Amino acid sequence: MRVNFILFIFFSFLFTNSKAGNRDTVLNMVLSKPFFYNVIKSEDGRVFVGTSEGIYQLEGTKMVHFVSKKGYVTILKNGEVGINPEGIKNYIERKYLYLLPFPNLVRDEYHAGTKDYFYICSGGRIYIFDIVPYQYSYANHSIRSISENLVGTYSGIYFKGVRIGLPSPNFCDGYIHEYDGKAFVCYDELMIADSIQSQRANQFDTSKLRFVDYGKSHFRDLYKLPANGNYYTATNQELLLMSKSDYQFKKIYQSTNKKNEINILGNNTLILLFSDANYLLSYYDGHTDTLKMLDDAILDGVNDNRNLYLLTNKALYLFKSDNSFSLLATIPKAHTMKMISSTELVIATDDGLYRFNTLNLTLSPLIVGVEFNRRALFLKDNKLYAGSINGLYTIDVNDFDELIKRNKAEIEGVKLPVYFYYIVIGIGLISIMLIYLLISARKKLENAETKIEELNISHTEVLEQLESPLDREQIEAFIRQNLSTASLKSITSHFETTTRHIYKIIEPEKPGSIIQKLRLELVMEMKKSGADAEQIAEATGLSVSYIRKIKGSGSPLNPPKGEVD
Repeated sequence: MRVNFILFIFFSFLFTNSKAGNRDTVLNMVLSKPFFYNVIKSEDGRVFVGTSEGIYQLEGTKMVHFVSKKGYVTILKNGEVGINPEGIKNYIERKYLYLLPFPNLVRDEYHAGTKDYFYICSGGRIYIFDIVPYQYSYANHSIRSISENLVGTYSGIYFKGVRIGLPSPNFCDGYIHEYDGKAFVCYDELMIADSIQSQRANQFDTSKLRFVDYGKSHFRDLYKLPANGNYYTATNQELLLMSKSDYQFKKIYQSTNKKNEINILGNNTLILLFSDANYLLSYYDGHTDTLKMLDDAILDGVNDNRNLYLLTNKALYLFKSDNSFSLLATIPKAHTMKMISSTELVIATDDGLYRFNTLNLTLSPLIVGVEFNRRALFLKDNKLYAGSINGLYTIDVNDFDELIKRNKAEIEGVKLPVYFYYIVIGIGLISIMLIYLLISARKKLENAETKIEELNISHTEVLEQLESPLDREQIEAFIRQNLSTASLKSITSHFETTTRHIYKIIEPEKPGSIIQKLRLELVMEMKKSGADAEQIAEATGLSVSYIRKIKGSGSPLNPPKGEVD
């Protein structure tokens, strides 16, 4: 069975580095056939995996056959690849079980890695991870806004990875900004945290938090204007001047549209953005000017005192000095952008994260297939923090080119010529005809094979007993080592013998009854140790529903059909 899916599983906190620096892992696929024994890396950097079908060399996600003899793969003293059919007793310390399903379940774990891939072999399966040039944290949190020290989510405000307790708000849907050593959190009220950088994550002093209310208005944004040092706050309809001493407000502009949400864009001049409007309003020193209108609502902008870039949910524009607009790129479902250099913008959309070069007007994908949130972009120390509906991405700007190169390779890798599809359809029709003919021929062959097997069976048994001194103890040992996947077929395959020979060794019992007995014994042991049904199912191969029917006394129930061979 082969499962392809993207599953992010490193849980690092904001502004902290993992052992891989700015690298994280994404589960690419899980392989469970053939049976995987172990994985190991040679001195020259090659990765090998031992299986029930021989030794394979792993090249990325591809398995290249290396040696037919099955067993555990080892690296000999001379650096060559060796095979140990008895197993490896001193395997690598279990360091990465937390990356696997049921991480608290103790079992063998072998791992090896390259620059681009990380492999874990456990429980007869191999897990193949992509090593990606970014970090992923705050898993399953919808990230709404980011500042130097705070992360605002729909499930609370976090300081250095730890949620700030009450009376801080239990959600955040406005901007978070930090000025003069203070943090300003915009939501129904305005929360102000003094001396934010001196706070400690596990002992955050909430007694010094201030909360400022302004009637029924909902705070959306706050900006400190460099020209005069004044604080300006935006509500859903108004622009307010806020005093820095007592946090009182003076209304300096009010929108006539009650559905609008005002966001502030500025450097030396304030530019007001209206969520449901297609025009800009420039404000400075008490004067307001309405700028030229666009066809769509303006959602975000960047003003670097040289150029004014404006973003709608469809396109990116440059606002020119003659009060006109120039279309730079069409970008569906766009909403937020951040300038990362004098010539580059990062643009967040509902479908991914992109880099836009303002010189050659090229749009390149950084992360695709992820829904990013509005307002959730932040840049610090050459690292971009991008908030999505299911977590926070941290990307070093220097790794952008590598991300773009990976995405380009993936896109080019899936392109197929048109004639390929005609070939597939033709093969499909031919396959249907062949299957029909094979079914008819198979019935005739079955009778002939049965007769041949009856003639050869006695001779085969004599040879097996001479060549393979197999006993019941060896069979039970194999079953215990592979309890979750053990079957009559796996036993005969492992010992390279016949079904009849296995039955003769363990008579009067049957393989299925031995497997079931050992599984029930492990069920009772794990139940006594407090393991839940899902963990027991992973270890024994039994279904969760069947495990829940087993009583504490350990009396075996009749297993449902299909639980054992």
